Amino acid sequence: MQIYIMRHGQAEMMACSDAERALTSVGRTESEKMAAYLASSNISFDAVMVSPYLRALQTWDSVCPFFPEVDNVQVIKFLTPSGSARKSVNEILALQASGVKNLLIVSHLPLVGYIVGELTPAAGVPAFATSTVGHVELDESGFACLHSLTSVAQISA
Repeated sequence: MQIYIMRHGQAEMMACSDAERALTSVGRTESEKMAAYLASSNISFDAVMVSPYLRALQTWDSVCPFFPEVDNVQVIKFLTPSGSARKSVNEILALQASGVKNLLIVSHLPLVGYIVGELTPAAGVPAFATSTVGHVELDESGFACLHSLTSVAQISA
């Protein structure tokens, strides 16, 4: 299974609650640039898991036009900044067992790093800039490898 773990785009600092922080215009642009890069790399998705927080939903809204074939999009309540990496990995394993081959997860710091750390302990817990995507490959035996961590700055250079 190919797993692409994306941190949401840049978000405004203030809102009525953390869950209601919206993307900035820079955040939308970052997300679109990353989506264009992924699409141009012939990456596709069978399923998408998205945090219920506004900035993550808006990130997916910016990304989804590049992947119109995706019809399995789930908003997962525990994909929040303080969410559970273990629950996230259990959901990933369930999707793998159901036949999903290419998964996109849109979530937040620190959870995105913790998910990578849970899947690939040797990789540690990487830091994700906004709109950064980590690519993890998970084999049938449950062994995972972090292939890359790609930021918008890297693809814009």
